[in-house]
Amino acid sequence: MSASQRGRSHAMFHCSAASFAAVLLIAIILPYTSMLGVFSIPSSTLSPTKTKLQHVIFIIQENHSFDNYFGMFPGVNGLNNAPICCPSNINSRFSKITQPFHLNVTQPVYIVGDELPPGVSDPDNFDLPQSNSTTPFHLSSESLYDLNHSWRTAHLAYDNGRMDGFVTAEGSSVTMGYYDATDLPYYYDYAANYVIDDNFFSSEMGPSLPNHLYIVSGTNGPATSTYPTGLWIDSKGHVIDNPRSGFSGQWESGISFTWATMAQELTLANVSWTWYNGRDHYDPTFADIWNVLPVFSYFQNNVNVLNQHVEPTTSFATDIEDGKLPAVSWIIPNQFTPPGYPAACKGKGGVSEHPPARSDCGMDYVAYLVNQVMQSPYWSSTAIVITWDDYGGFYDHVAPPQVDAYGEGFRVPTLVISPWAKHSYIDSTQYEFASFLKLVEHNWNLPRLPNNNDRDALNEIGDMSNSFNFDQTPLPTLLEPANFVGPQPYILRTFTLTSTPTQSSTSTEIITSNIAATTSMSNPFAIPGFQVESIITGMVLGLTALILLRRRRR
Repeated sequence: MSASQRGRSHAMFHCSAASFAAVLLIAIILPYTSMLGVFSIPSSTLSPTKTKLQHVIFIIQENHSFDNYFGMFPGVNGLNNAPICCPSNINSRFSKITQPFHLNVTQPVYIVGDELPPGVSDPDNFDLPQSNSTTPFHLSSESLYDLNHSWRTAHLAYDNGRMDGFVTAEGSSVTMGYYDATDLPYYYDYAANYVIDDNFFSSEMGPSLPNHLYIVSGTNGPATSTYPTGLWIDSKGHVIDNPRSGFSGQWESGISFTWATMAQELTLANVSWTWYNGRDHYDPTFADIWNVLPVFSYFQNNVNVLNQHVEPTTSFATDIEDGKLPAVSWIIPNQFTPPGYPAACKGKGGVSEHPPARSDCGMDYVAYLVNQVMQSPYWSSTAIVITWDDYGGFYDHVAPPQVDAYGEGFRVPTLVISPWAKHSYIDSTQYEFASFLKLVEHNWNLPRLPNNNDRDALNEIGDMSNSFNFDQTPLPTLLEPANFVGPQPYILRTFTLTSTPTQSSTSTEIITSNIAATTSMSNPFAIPGFQVESIITGMVLGLTALILLRRRRR
């Protein structure tokens, strides 16, 4: 071989070695690009914060108590701590006692009397069989259960703190029913790997509308009205119930909510926010008992603000893809259903989990939303808080503390999902919907809302800081298939940490030792932001570069 040939061979060897190194480097680095900021988040969407959180997302679901969903989750203050309850008649010593029992997720529960899902005025609008049992019954033979969760019904169930009036108030034993991990596996996975709050209360002992007012503003009044409003606004102007006539699309005229909301404060502070209103098309002024921003005077006088900040839920995924996720987001259920939504879920009441909607189907929708964040660069700086707006008529054994004339209401499930959420943690700090306001106010250094009776002024209500540890190794993602139809045997999914933070309460250890026939599926590539698929993509890109380089040399 001549010297020139040896030189060319030597150069080709170095070229091939360099190309191979490039392939390997791309394959290694690409899975971490979201962590390293290769896919950068536009600085225009970021506001100065006190913590590592640049984005907080509140996913609001409907109508379930804590014991109804997580009463069987190991380690929490759940049904294992509940006293014997509840009599069919609290005024009779000889009443039959109905103990909690497992509900069948395939069988619908109807909420009637005080509240149906927005846009539905008659239970007959649902394509489901009906029945009217007010005595204990075998679940496999029933498909319609009637629960009420009005102000009056809730207080009868509360029974001055004795928490024994649920069956009496409902006239039905279905209030004592609960779901478990075989019905709600993704929620149990989130609780086992991130944070579950087992002392989180709804703000008012009643239905959706007043609680949604607390979610956005920390209070339920006072409202002003130019005509009698019946029983849903009390003599002091505070909203305590849903309007009997209902409303959908347009708010009733003559009623004005003049107090401030967190959305208004964010607007004035120039902190980005979006209200995803559950619609499948652009309709920013749409109002109902869940979409309450358009009923406030500020937004009625500044419709342009709604036009700028209210989006259909179809925009959530595209906002993430386009690098436009705001600092604060609220996601409200309504018409929207995600891609891949199970066929068994369609036509069954939607994604809200508001009876008669199936709980497992709502969980699929929530998992889809969570996955969008986990698969994006936003994961490293985001907290997702999942909650339910009220108890829905379902039993909970913990008497809510009474901080004023309107609440607290009964406990509701709340999950905190974030790389900065404490790992596998049960947080028993006292929280309620005003805790959302406190979290945002603290993180973005905002003043307390200027309303005179805001709950975020109360010291006994936590700001959710105990659910986070900003000094820990960031937690990895936990992607769920988002296509579950239950019930099915539960297999706990967990991830492996390279460095496990020290905490006082770990739920994964408890759940793995207490749920029968449960196994752990640990991800061998459990590193924050790591995607096995990205290795393949990296190798394809690297090999493509190698081929092009070799062609160029020829």
